[in-house]
Amino acid sequence: MLVVDDEPLIRSGFRFVLGIDASIDVIGETSDGEAAIEFVRAHRPDVVLMDVRMPGMGGPAATSVIVSQSTARVLAMTSIDSENQLVQMLVAGASGYLLKDEAPDRIIDAVHRTAQGDTVVSGRSTAQLVRRAIESEDGAGRLVAKERVTALTGRERDVAEGVARGETNHEIGVALHISAGTVKAHLEQVFAKLGVRNRVQVGVIVERAGYGPAEV
Repeated sequence: MLVVDDEPLIRSGFRFVLGIDASIDVIGETSDGEAAIEFVRAHRPDVVLMDVRMPGMGGPAATSVIVSQSTARVLAMTSIDSENQLVQMLVAGASGYLLKDEAPDRIIDAVHRTAQGDTVVSGRSTAQLVRRAIESEDGAGRLVAKERVTALTGRERDVAEGVARGETNHEIGVALHISAGTVKAHLEQVFAKLGVRNRVQVGVIVERAGYGPAEV
C-alpha cells in the first residue's frame, strides 16, 4: 500500500502503526497528490491511504485520477473539521475515510476492509455526509437519480435506503430479516447498477431520488 501525506511525521506514524500487522506491506510514501498518481502508475498498490488537504494537488483531485486509472482503492484520512473535503473525496471515488487520531486496531482493520472492497465510513458519518452533499448540490440531478433507482429490485432499494439512513450492513440485515452477508451481496448489485463505489454515493442518489431521508 501507499501512504500519502505532506507531513513526514504523519507518514512515519502510519508506517509504524501499519507495520504492526505483518500482512500489510507499505511499499512507499509520497507528500502530494501528483507524486501519488505517479507512484500508483509505476507500482500499482492495492490501497492508497490519502490525506485530504495537501499543498498542490490535494486528495480529491488525486483520488479521482487514481480511481479512474487504476484498480487501487483509496482510503482518505483527515481531521474532524474537513467535512466538505470528505464529501469531495467520497464523490471522487474514495472507499471511505479515517480520522488521523484513530486507534491502531481501527486503522489496521480499515485498511484490510478497504482492500477487500468494503466501504469504511461510520453509519452516523454516512448520513451526515449524504446530507451535506445534497445541500451543496442544491437538489441537482433528481431526475437522473430517479431513473437510476428504478433499475434496482425492491430488496436492493430497501438496502440502498438503509445505507442512506447511515445503517450498517448488520443493522440493515436485522431490519430486513436477512444476513449481513446477503446485505453485502445486494449492496454489490446496488453499486453496480447505480455506477458508484461507496456508500455515500449510494446515499446521495437515494436522497436525490426522494427515497428514505437520511436520519442525522
